[in-house]
Amino acid sequence: MKRSSLLLVFLSVIQVCFAQNDSIPEQQLDTVLLQVNRIPNSLRKSTSAISVYSGTQEDVTRQQTSLQEFVQQAPGVFTQNATNFAQDLRISIRGFGARSSFGIRGIKLIVDGIPETTPDGQGQLDNLNLGIIERLEIIKGSSSSLYGNASGGVISLTTKTFDTLRGNFSTWKVGAGSFGFQNYQATAGIGDADANYLFHANYGRSNGYRDQSGFEQVNTNFKGAFRLRENIHLTTILNYSDSPLAEDPGGLTLEEVQHDRRQARQNNIDFATEEAVQQFKVGASLDWQLSKKTAAASYAFYSNRQFNGKLPFEFGGAIDLGRNYMGQGASISHSIKNNTLKVGYDFGYQSDDRKRFRNLEGDIGEQTLDQKERFTNVGIYLLDHLTLNKWYLTGGIRYDYNKLVAQDAFLSNGDDSGDIILSSFNPSLGVNYELSRSHTIFTNLSTSFETPTLSELSANPSGIQGFNEGLEAQKSINLDLGIRSVIGSLQYSVVGFLINTKDDLVPFELAAFPDREFFRNAGETERIGVEVEGSYAFAKAWKATFSYAFSEFRYSDYQISGDNFEGNFLPGIPKHNTSIELQHAAKSGFHASVIANLVGAQFANDSNDVQVSGYELINVRVGYVFDYRNAQIRPYLGANNLLNQEYTDNVRINAFGGRYFEPAPQFNIFGGIVVDL
Repeated sequence: MKRSSLLLVFLSVIQVCFAQNDSIPEQQLDTVLLQVNRIPNSLRKSTSAISVYSGTQEDVTRQQTSLQEFVQQAPGVFTQNATNFAQDLRISIRGFGARSSFGIRGIKLIVDGIPETTPDGQGQLDNLNLGIIERLEIIKGSSSSLYGNASGGVISLTTKTFDTLRGNFSTWKVGAGSFGFQNYQATAGIGDADANYLFHANYGRSNGYRDQSGFEQVNTNFKGAFRLRENIHLTTILNYSDSPLAEDPGGLTLEEVQHDRRQARQNNIDFATEEAVQQFKVGASLDWQLSKKTAAASYAFYSNRQFNGKLPFEFGGAIDLGRNYMGQGASISHSIKNNTLKVGYDFGYQSDDRKRFRNLEGDIGEQTLDQKERFTNVGIYLLDHLTLNKWYLTGGIRYDYNKLVAQDAFLSNGDDSGDIILSSFNPSLGVNYELSRSHTIFTNLSTSFETPTLSELSANPSGIQGFNEGLEAQKSINLDLGIRSVIGSLQYSVVGFLINTKDDLVPFELAAFPDREFFRNAGETERIGVEVEGSYAFAKAWKATFSYAFSEFRYSDYQISGDNFEGNFLPGIPKHNTSIELQHAAKSGFHASVIANLVGAQFANDSNDVQVSGYELINVRVGYVFDYRNAQIRPYLGANNLLNQEYTDNVRINAFGGRYFEPAPQFNIFGGIVVDL
């Protein structure tokens, strides 16, 4: 069965390669340089499965409550939990990241060339400014030879830059919607080609669809770009996020959902589950063109995050976490004829001061944990890109040293301090062949590793303090085979892949510690999939995009507590996921889009005895652009879940007591106005 599936994928790709119509003029594939590869090259020369999203003027009329709005059409990317702001959006790429109960795991997140993911593999999106996203690049598949720990996939975001042709500007946005949603944004740019500055501020709040699911947040961002010399460019960033309130309504049983899907779990109400976050980040990156053949780059940053949260249980249910995170990296590349060689390093240091207290039904009780956790990472990498006529070859080697330290400062119950060293060596090799100016095929063999995060290690099912030293790093090997083509106005790609992972990190709950999440290693998995995406501009004002992902992800070796899950599907990932969007932009200023997401069923637990139904989600957005005096006005209106579907926004994997379900909002609307000056 496994071999036949791979053979079908291979035959499908080869058939498409040679099914060319000579009567249709050939067009050149996208030549935009991809920065996510670390050696910039065009999409047509890439040896990896990559999806690219370039922002449009209509993006400002999005509701902009979640990154889901920007990534949900990339095949192989699956998102959940877009409406629980205490848990954050959960993103998975080919199954990596599906285990996350909050934030992002297993995926490297990069913003303006600076890592947003901490050295231990945690990533949060609450300080991301959605109103200034200009470009997204997504590597689907293992990428640790490029970015080290937790690189089962990579999401690289570039925020808007100052447009010297447009000159100084300001943009103002006011939005509102169902469930008390409000959003206010201001963006301004000033400067010239030698020095320019971009400022952005955002305030958002909502009462939430469910009881106890409201949030309030303020984000600010500053970006400065400076041409120090003709060949030296400096970029600086500074952002601050303050989220004083994000409530967690909790997971429900199926019976509770059927009775009242908008209710919060009673335990979450009793213990007043919520979180408050403040985060500050400052960073800089430098690009230096030393000569026509040699270039150097460097970055450095510092981030501070203060987190206070309440969980729905008493012992240790109140958390006080202070995190300092800093990093620095540099690289140098040299080109000789058709070969580019790059060598570099990344350094990251994370310091978490974690305290836990009793949660006395919303009040803070006596302290139960005081632990200082440290994660140090040093990664050294070597990359090479070689062009031989129609062949493009890419190779990479990276070594990462990771040291994790837990210092127990709560000594009344003994000293549970300890340290762990988890190091890894990751190679990769890719080949791209140009069949014609408009058709290329590629294959890629890559690896990744993923250490447990500090918070996962500190959740010790034995009941003692310190790390759960029984957890191992998750490792994977990834094989891709694909094609990219342009035929007339049609552009598409088809990719088949096979991934084998070992020691998957899987969440679970215990009856002895109700509502608390722990982690264990789950033997091995085998993941077979096909990803298709394409776009077709069938008229000047019309464009259609399409994506489909087939994901057959199974445990190939997993036995725990006498249960054998071999052959079961991985929970939290649908086998079929389709997205279709139709866009219209008329010269008159009217624009509209309709997007349909067809999501198949998924399992809620490792035993596969609970299945969560699939759904069909249709969202629409319309807007109009007109000039008034010296301003450009953009009123807009949108509707989510047009079919009023009752579906699950988030599946809590392996939750104890059947509390797998977090219901999604039914039909809801939003709208607003944007003014450009």
